[in-house]
Amino acid sequence: MSSASAIPATYGEVFDRGYAHYDGRRQGRLAAWWALTAYSMKRAMGIRKPWTAKVVPFCLYLSAVIPVVVMVGAAALLPRAEIAGYPRYFDGIALVTWIFIATVAPEMLCVDRREHTLPFYFSRAITRSDYVLAKLAATVLLTMTLTVIPVILLWLGRQLVANDPGHAMRTHLDDLGKVMLIGVMLAIVGGVAGLVVASAIDRKAVAVAVIVAGELTLTAIAHFSFVAVHADWRRYFIFLSANNVFSAVVHRFFPASTLDETFMEIQASFSLQTYLLYLLALVAIGVLFVRWRYLPRE
Repeated sequence: MSSASAIPATYGEVFDRGYAHYDGRRQGRLAAWWALTAYSMKRAMGIRKPWTAKVVPFCLYLSAVIPVVVMVGAAALLPRAEIAGYPRYFDGIALVTWIFIATVAPEMLCVDRREHTLPFYFSRAITRSDYVLAKLAATVLLTMTLTVIPVILLWLGRQLVANDPGHAMRTHLDDLGKVMLIGVMLAIVGGVAGLVVASAIDRKAVAVAVIVAGELTLTAIAHFSFVAVHADWRRYFIFLSANNVFSAVVHRFFPASTLDETFMEIQASFSLQTYLLYLLALVAIGVLFVRWRYLPRE
């Protein structure tokens, strides 16, 4: 009898490839949520990717820090000129912030759908709500590094170039809280807006273009409509432009800088509470929309 005939028809072998059994502590849902958040932040920043993936984030951070250096230098040389104002800084980095959000938000959601990794995520400890909140937290935390950290450096630099830095810090401590709050709000609203677009568009490049072009287009429409319409209700057109809404919020926090306000902001003349409620409503609607996009479907 040949050796081939001695082998059963249902022959098979099991090979030990070295898989080890995990005997450690099960960390649970919260640890899985944070692992997804941290992984999403690293992937969006190009960590463990080729250096070309890190060029755009580096350039955007540089674009946010250079105005800080210029403003602090101007405050040291021309202390009475008020060149280093916080409203002027936030207006200056508005476009940089939206470009940053446009590069981060699609990386959070579009890639997972394209690579079909969602079933893998949802088969683990996290739920669909955990997934959405992890992506939102990752987007907001990354955006805060652009909207909060540089403005803290600006505040610190303004106090250090004062005649008495210690007294200046104590006197303007409330300004630090205001600029941090504005930076956090900008990160949350922008992050939610970016995720709304990314949750509705599968292709990352298209989502990037829609986020940047959408904000620029809405701002242009708001300005054009405000000029073209002469009725009293034209002031509501300001809510089409997130940039103008945030500029108005900044000027409400720093009323001494009203000379930098645009004509639209002056004519709209809404209260700070109205702007804040509007931004809160946008965030709530945006989060609900993204969560709806990830409802289980047959």
